[in-house]
Amino acid sequence: MEWSTTFFPLSKMLTWLNTLNFSYEILKILLIASIAYTSHYYYKYFTRENPLPGPFPLPFIGNILQVFRNFSFDLENVQAKYGDLCEFHMGSKRFILLGNNDLIEKIMKQVISNPFHNRVSDDSEGLKEIGVLNTGLLFNNNYDDWKLHRKIFVKVLLLPSFVRQSIKFVQDNFLEMEQYWEKLGEDEVLEFDRWMKYYFFDTIFIVTTSKPAYSLANYYNNVTPNEKSNIPESILKECNGFVEAVSSFAHGILYFHSIPRAIRNFPGVRRYTRNLKERIDWFRNNVENIVKSKREEISKTPIDQKLKPDMLTMLMTVNTERDVTEKIADDENDEPISDKNIAASFMEAMLGGIDTGSNSICFLVYYLENNPRVKQRMIEEIEYVLGKDPNKSFTFEDLSKLKYVKAVIKEASRVLTVSPIRTKRNSAPEVIGGYKWSKGTDFLLNMDRIQNHKSYWKDPDVFNPDRFMDKENPDFKNRLYMFGGTMRKCPGRNFGMMELKATLVMLYRKYDIELMGKLKQHIGASRTCDELKVKLRKRKNL
Repeated sequence: MEWSTTFFPLSKMLTWLNTLNFSYEILKILLIASIAYTSHYYYKYFTRENPLPGPFPLPFIGNILQVFRNFSFDLENVQAKYGDLCEFHMGSKRFILLGNNDLIEKIMKQVISNPFHNRVSDDSEGLKEIGVLNTGLLFNNNYDDWKLHRKIFVKVLLLPSFVRQSIKFVQDNFLEMEQYWEKLGEDEVLEFDRWMKYYFFDTIFIVTTSKPAYSLANYYNNVTPNEKSNIPESILKECNGFVEAVSSFAHGILYFHSIPRAIRNFPGVRRYTRNLKERIDWFRNNVENIVKSKREEISKTPIDQKLKPDMLTMLMTVNTERDVTEKIADDENDEPISDKNIAASFMEAMLGGIDTGSNSICFLVYYLENNPRVKQRMIEEIEYVLGKDPNKSFTFEDLSKLKYVKAVIKEASRVLTVSPIRTKRNSAPEVIGGYKWSKGTDFLLNMDRIQNHKSYWKDPDVFNPDRFMDKENPDFKNRLYMFGGTMRKCPGRNFGMMELKATLVMLYRKYDIELMGKLKQHIGASRTCDELKVKLRKRKNL
């Protein structure tokens, strides 16, 4: 009896000691692995090609602590301290940071043979994880595949019937938004950044699919204490989450590309990583369902019936017997686009059209309201070209005459670009900044610094659209990268400029705007307006 009672705790103790010993062995293995990794990490660091000034990196995380502040991608302090040509590390990946126009001149040349065509490497495991590598246009490293998709994309966006329909949709959506503003009343403080996101979402969605998204109506129902929109609740629920999913997609691109896998899967961070990926997957699944639905709609449309000139229809039918686009010289060897790449292009169109457009308008309003002389001159041009009737519709040709409005848009993009960072990767050895760089070097272009550099721009802190009006002005010759550069320049740039012009026209020829607080912004994959509150009152002279 005594033996059995003492044996039980002894067996427990032996089990515990074995477990402790096993845990100790695991700790030893982890310690040895950490020492080996750290030794290899710093061996690579101290033997790296062309050592440049930059913050000293830590194993596993690199310079995340110096580059990411308050979840924003902060490069200004790094570049201010280490200069226009410096370096930093994200995990084990080294980035060469470029901060003036001379350093990026070769990179941004618009030539077919440019070795800086790719933005990322073919082994970018983070972008593979979220399914954006080598599909669509944004991160497609297959040049021939990218070239085909880009040519088709440009052809679709430049089609006259598409442009005409798009301008009509822009005006119709703005009129719908105005109706909601009128119901809320002039004393209502509007979260302008939110209204613009839903407005641009509705516009891009109907331009792409020919179907309304009802996100403006849904948002109005959420903020009004008055009578709700008469759109059925079941329909409104379908648009819930789409705008936020686009923002998650934008943030996810930077997060999965920049943050090392070890950090993404670290305890405490893993849940955030999983949730972000789930939101991106939700977005992709919904887009693929929309593409599938559009494909069925086309197949059920009689061959003798004209198809709708929306973006999805044209992308699906291009280079087929139902092609509604105009043939161009080298179309004979082209193939139709797969539904997978159409879905990828749709996601990229949403990303570029919603976040870029809505944030640009917020920054434009902020600068116009803080520069009344610029605002007044812009209004005078709008009234001179389009007349003083604020309800009069306009055409693409009308908008093309608004030279000063275009200059205002360019200047706002120069001061607060919505794409503050650009990645490039060389496919062949190249000399940049006086150094010869091996194939596969990752370069990061700091567009904020480049477009506000005192060595290139006169009074860069001054909001002055005239710098883009006077061809004799030295600033006129400086490069503005509002829609990117190289052959990868945004294929939807003409549509984007039209949309911004049209929105400014409809807003400023009818309303006086009062800012109700400061502009709040955030820098991630793009620069976003997190808050801009305003009051809108119809102009008294109307």
